Amino acid sequence: IAILVCSNLALQIYKLATNLTRQECKLETSLRKRVSHHASNLSQDSGVKLIANYSKNRVQSQPRIQTRDISLPKPVVLTIQPARL
Repeated sequence: IAILVCSNLALQIYKLATNLTRQECKLETSLRKRVSHHASNLSQDSGVKLIANYSKNRVQSQPRIQTRDISLPKPVVLTIQPARL
């Protein structure tokens, strides 16, 4: 009887340990996914801010192109007349 009780107890301990290990793995996986998700969001937000700042600074620092006052030729108007038969 003592061997049977010990083996049942050992089996219960093994099952509990297995369940705890599974739960621990699930929690670790969930934590990794959350950390990865937040890191991705932070990266995307930072990237958008960097692009916005780069564009803003680029517009401010670019030299303005000055053009001379050049008169453009007047547009030519083409008209089509129906053929006379």
